[in-house]
Amino acid sequence: MLLFSRSRDIFIAGILLIVITAWFSMGYHHPDEHYQIWEFAKYKLGESPLDDLPWEFKEQMRPGLQPFIAFCTIIGTRFLGIIDPFAQVFVLRLLTGLMVFGLYWKWCDALAPTLRDQGRFLRLCLVLFWMFPYLNVRFSSENMSALAFLGGLLLIFPKPDEKSNGRLFVAGMLLCTSFFFRYQIAFAGLGIGAWLLFQEKIALRSWFALICGAIVALIPCFFADYWMYGRWVFAPYNYFAQNIVQDKAAGFGVSPWWWYFKELPITLMPPASLFLFWFLGLGIRKNPRHVFVWCLVPFVIGHSLIGHKEARFMFPLIFPIFYLAAHGWDHYMAQKSLPKWANYVFKFAVFVNLAVLGFRCIYPANDVLVYTRFMRSYAVNNPESTIYWAQIGPKKKEVLTPHFFQSPWMKIVVTDSFPQLNNRAMYQPKAGDLLHFRSNRSDFVPDGFQTEQVFRWYPDWVLAFNINHWQDRTRIWSVYKIK
Repeated sequence: MLLFSRSRDIFIAGILLIVITAWFSMGYHHPDEHYQIWEFAKYKLGESPLDDLPWEFKEQMRPGLQPFIAFCTIIGTRFLGIIDPFAQVFVLRLLTGLMVFGLYWKWCDALAPTLRDQGRFLRLCLVLFWMFPYLNVRFSSENMSALAFLGGLLLIFPKPDEKSNGRLFVAGMLLCTSFFFRYQIAFAGLGIGAWLLFQEKIALRSWFALICGAIVALIPCFFADYWMYGRWVFAPYNYFAQNIVQDKAAGFGVSPWWWYFKELPITLMPPASLFLFWFLGLGIRKNPRHVFVWCLVPFVIGHSLIGHKEARFMFPLIFPIFYLAAHGWDHYMAQKSLPKWANYVFKFAVFVNLAVLGFRCIYPANDVLVYTRFMRSYAVNNPESTIYWAQIGPKKKEVLTPHFFQSPWMKIVVTDSFPQLNNRAMYQPKAGDLLHFRSNRSDFVPDGFQTEQVFRWYPDWVLAFNINHWQDRTRIWSVYKIK
C-alpha cells in the first residue's frame, strides 16, 4: 500500500506533526503573539507591572478577547498543577493546532466534490507543506481570526439559504468574533457580505439570523475589552485612530502596494511557492465566483492599500490560497501534464519542502526563549543566583520584558560589557551566578573565579559542520556558570 494512499493515513500524519510542532515550536513568530496576549494576561493576574506593557495597552486599542483566553488558560492550568509558563503556553499551542487542523480538514471534506481527486492533493498540502504545522500551532491573532472566520463560513457554505436558522446564528457569532481577534479580517468580511448579497442573494430570514448572531457575539467581545482595560472602550476605533488616522503603523515601516506580490513567494519559499502562486492564479481564473475568491480579493486589496505591510498579515487566508491553487492544479492536470523540465523542478521543490518541514517542526519559533527556559529552571533551584547579560548595540527606545516567562525570583542584571563585572564597586558576581553570552563561546572569566559552560541549544555535533559559514548568520548563544 502506498504511503498516504488513504485519507486516514494523511489525517494521522497531520495530527502527529501538529503534536510534534506544538512541543518544539517554543516562542512566537512575531512579538505581538506574545507581548500583546500573554503579557496582557500576566498583568491582569497582578504579576506584571503596567509600565512594562507595550504602548498599545495604554492607548486601549487591542482587543481583550485573546488575552482573556490566555488568562483563563493560566488559571485553569494552575488549578491542574501546571505552573510552568512554558507548559501553559504549550497547552494552548497544542489546542490551537488541533482545532485549526481539524477545521481545515473539515473544509477539505466540504470541498472534495469540487476536485477530481476528492481533495487528496489539498490534504497532502495541508499536512506536508512546510509552513502549515508551524502556522497552525500559533496562538496568534492571525490564526485565531482564521479559526473563527473560516469556521463561521463553513457553517453557511455552500448554500446559505438551505441552512437552519440556528446554524446561521452561530455562523454570525463566529464571523463577528473573528473581527475581535484581528480587526483586519473585516476586509474578508466585506467579501462574504458581497458574496451573500450579489452571488447567493440570500433571503431576509438568513440575513436576520446572521445579524442576530453577530450582535449577540458583541456582548462577550465588549466585556472582554472592559475586563482588560477596566472601563468601557471601543478598541476597534482606538486601533483605527492610532494606526491609520495618526499613522503610527507607518513608524514600523512603509511598503509599496505591490509588496505582497513580491514578498509572499519569498516568504513561502521558492521553488514550491512559484508553483503555488502560478496555480493560484489559474484557480482564480477558472473559478472566479467561489466564496474564497470573494474573500481573498478584498482582503489583499485592503492590506495593499495600507502602508505598513508584513507577510503574516496574509496568514488568516492561507488555506483559501491553497484551495484555489489546488483547484488550479486540478484543472491543469486534467488537460495536460507538467513539461519534463517543470516536473524535475517540481520534484526538487517537494524535496526541499520536506527538508524544511522537518526543520520547521523541531526548531523553536523563537530560540531566545530556549535560553530563558533554561535560566528560569536554574533559578528555581538557585534562587540566590544572579543572571548577567551584556548589552549589545544601542539601547532601544522601548525594551519589552518577557515577565510571563521569568520567575519572580530571577534576578537579571544587564551590563554594558562583561569586563565591567570586575569593577567590584558596581557588581558583586559570586559562585553560582550565570553569564549569558550572545556568542558561541567566550574567553571572559571574572577575576578570582572560573567558569563552566552549562547550556547551549546547539549540540557540538551540529557545530562541527559550518557549511557556507551558516554559524556566522545564526544566533548561537551560550550560558556559563561562575565557579
